[in-house]
Amino acid sequence: MSSKNKNYTILYIIIFIVILAILVFIFKDNLFGQKQNQDYNSASNTSRLAQNSNVLGNTEEANKVNNRIDNVLANAETPPTVKEEEIASYSTKVSGSTSNRLTNIRITCEKLNGTTVNTGETFSFCEITGPSTAEEGYKEATMFLDGKDVQSLGGGNCQVSSTLYNAVLDVPDLKVIERHEHGKKVSYVPDGKDAAVSYGSIDFKFKNNTENNIKLYFETDDVTLTVKIVKLV
Repeated sequence: MSSKNKNYTILYIIIFIVILAILVFIFKDNLFGQKQNQDYNSASNTSRLAQNSNVLGNTEEANKVNNRIDNVLANAETPPTVKEEEIASYSTKVSGSTSNRLTNIRITCEKLNGTTVNTGETFSFCEITGPSTAEEGYKEATMFLDGKDVQSLGGGNCQVSSTLYNAVLDVPDLKVIERHEHGKKVSYVPDGKDAAVSYGSIDFKFKNNTENNIKLYFETDDVTLTVKIVKLV
């Protein structure tokens, strides 16, 4: 073999070795990359599993709390239903009243409507209604003062108290504690069956001596004023 051919052979061998080395490097690099991807995917899967586990744990804990709440609600005693039974009712006519007087009667009825008087308690008309003021919407209307007709805020309130008084008279165990007659006869109730009121002066009071709590209802349609007394059973 000539020197020239020998040099070519050596060159070919060197080139082959270089190419082989490059191929080996590329192969190893690919293997390393795959290993990294596998490790990353494994870590991601582990993280997702941990998150799912936390979510599942939180959901289970929430379900336990909800179950405990449901059990408490299920075992809670349902409050007894209170029934109302009418025991007295009385009505008077208001159709001949002035506009101002009707306004006063409506306001006072709204204040008193739905009042509950428990067993052993004393009802006070003036304590619940308070003074009749213009700020509350009361108007000047006729009322009696020392036997004379005068114009005053809250005129007409005495018809409400007198209507209530006559309803109370129909219940034996409602004991009248305080009641005053007017200085002159009134037209809306029989003679001697009225109950005059004036805040800070005279009041209408009764005590509930019945075995039940009672509730008072007041209503007016500008023609009739009605008071109903119901017992709570």
